[in-house]
Amino acid sequence: MAVFPKSLRKLPPKRQANLHQNGQVIFHYPYKLFYLLRPAPAGAHSGYKIIVSVPKRSFKRAVDRNRIKRQMREAFRLNVSVLNQELITCNAQIDLLCLYLPHEHTPGTILSHKMESLLARLVRLVAQTGSAPDVGVN
Repeated sequence: MAVFPKSLRKLPPKRQANLHQNGQVIFHYPYKLFYLLRPAPAGAHSGYKIIVSVPKRSFKRAVDRNRIKRQMREAFRLNVSVLNQELITCNAQIDLLCLYLPHEHTPGTILSHKMESLLARLVRLVAQTGSAPDVGVN
């Protein structure tokens, strides 16, 4: 069984605040993705960190929010390899915040397909940027 460790799903508070302030946005229904690309520090690995969020306003029951978050994390885990390869090529790190927009449940297959196309768009943007701008808090 493939794993998606918690270390890739946690973002320090300073970097999370920086992501909200300086991050760029991609809309791809049912997702809104904030991202902040930065060069990998010397001696550090290229890679990503992601936060997955489902608004409480849309889904009052925690059971519903948690189920959607699990589906989003699984869709991300299955499709992230292309992004990871591009980050290694560019020697960059990226912080991600993925929000779920609809007010109703979406089947897991649709979430996976949409996540795949969202990550493809993100990979194109990372490739265009080439070397990451020096923005952010380490």
